[in-house]
Amino acid sequence: MRGRIAAVAAVAAVLLIAGCTAETTPTPAPEEDFGLPPLAEPLALDQLERFGAVATMSAGSNCTGTLVDTGVPDGPAYVLTNGHCVGDIGRPAQKTTVSMEWSGTAEFFRAEGNLDSTLTTDVVEIAYSTMRHTDTAIVRLDARLGELEAVGVAPIAIADAEPEEGAAVTNIGVPVQGLTDDQWVLRRSECTLGAQHTVIEFFWLWFGVWSNDCPGIVQGSSGSPLLALDAGGDPEAIVAVVNTTTWAAREGGECWLNRPCEVEDAVARLVPETSYAQSVAGIGRCFDRATGEFALGGECPLPYSDIWAEEGGGSFRGGGLPDAFDRMPAASLVGREAGVVRTAVVPIGDARACTAEATYAGSAPAELPAATEAWERAGTRVAVELPEEEGRFLLCAVRGDAYAAAATVLFAVDRTPPVVPAGASVEDLGAGILVQPHMDPPELTATRFVWGPPGEVDCDDLDAFEPAPFFPLIIDPADLPAVYCVYSKDEAGNPSPVARVDIPAP
Repeated sequence: MRGRIAAVAAVAAVLLIAGCTAETTPTPAPEEDFGLPPLAEPLALDQLERFGAVATMSAGSNCTGTLVDTGVPDGPAYVLTNGHCVGDIGRPAQKTTVSMEWSGTAEFFRAEGNLDSTLTTDVVEIAYSTMRHTDTAIVRLDARLGELEAVGVAPIAIADAEPEEGAAVTNIGVPVQGLTDDQWVLRRSECTLGAQHTVIEFFWLWFGVWSNDCPGIVQGSSGSPLLALDAGGDPEAIVAVVNTTTWAAREGGECWLNRPCEVEDAVARLVPETSYAQSVAGIGRCFDRATGEFALGGECPLPYSDIWAEEGGGSFRGGGLPDAFDRMPAASLVGREAGVVRTAVVPIGDARACTAEATYAGSAPAELPAATEAWERAGTRVAVELPEEEGRFLLCAVRGDAYAAAATVLFAVDRTPPVVPAGASVEDLGAGILVQPHMDPPELTATRFVWGPPGEVDCDDLDAFEPAPFFPLIIDPADLPAVYCVYSKDEAGNPSPVARVDIPAP
């Protein structure tokens, strides 16, 4: 998976998975504007004390987190947030990170009218983080829980059981998209839980995700809690944490960054103007009752991966055809320890097959190497045969009988041409004409072009096209008029129609 991670690292830095803050590029065609939801109102100052556990987080992305009530004042202080808020967007999708030194900050009391009186505490460790089956992280602060309670930060317990569908919840978050620093403040909204879903986004797969109608979910809202309140209006428990949204997402095309899809009856579909929050029910049992320290195992429901893909997954046309970059469907697998791996390729179904023993019946074993921290590929390569029919599939991989810790690598068969038309923007720089083809992954991913004088360029001769470089084309005014022809393949390798751009002489 490292190949895809390397490719997405630059994209992820500029695309929204609810918690990143840079501008969105590459852009779709300039005339498209998908819009953002209106923001929730700032939290009133007289509400700050009861919701003081909610902090703005800066520990990999600009996000939100909540101080967890472990019941042990002398124990460590932990904040609950998303895995993608603390670096998991750049780690293999199946990997679980435990007890890793980390840095960053959690800033409490960041409310409108209180920006001169906030409290900042350092992040010192990722106690737990993953985007495998759940987008969840628990980070340890450089403080004891009682120390923060003593200065007015009232921690909030994690719900022990799932709420009811249709339950009323309150969201407190710190959205940052399109706002100046002094507008990065706690905001409150009242919401209703929809249903729980299995959700996929890019190469991540999450279970138990609550759809919801919380307003104002944009960059920075990631990790913000959905809170159940008691009769007096005080926070009673954290029931879920916001992790993604379809607001501003284009309909049609693949389930990509900013384009989460619900999986139902083996079909993944995008539901417009819907936000999602990862269930956290039962995670309170991951903290030792005597010491307050985080620990996996026992009654703790958090998943732990035993095997993952260094590279692999993605969209293909099936039938033995390569994707837009001439890669064949495969994955490179490694484990926490060396051993034997068994694999199976199955239709996505309800997406839970990889943790079932029956899935691997009759599968042939292969040697599995242990993971390393180096970038060199060390894994066992597993080729994946995909049919020509469109659909989604799982490459399941298990070491020994650790079925609960098995890997789930997502593949898709996509034979639909790009839903976004190819094209290019043209800008007169005075000293030259800048021509930039439109990029909109995964629909416009691998672009090819040809250009030259009118009458000499044949836009139907695809053999004359060449790959578009990363930098734009600049045409000397002396070479005008000109014709620029361009088409793109989507990630799976399906080509778009050719677009012709006529560039007149000045």
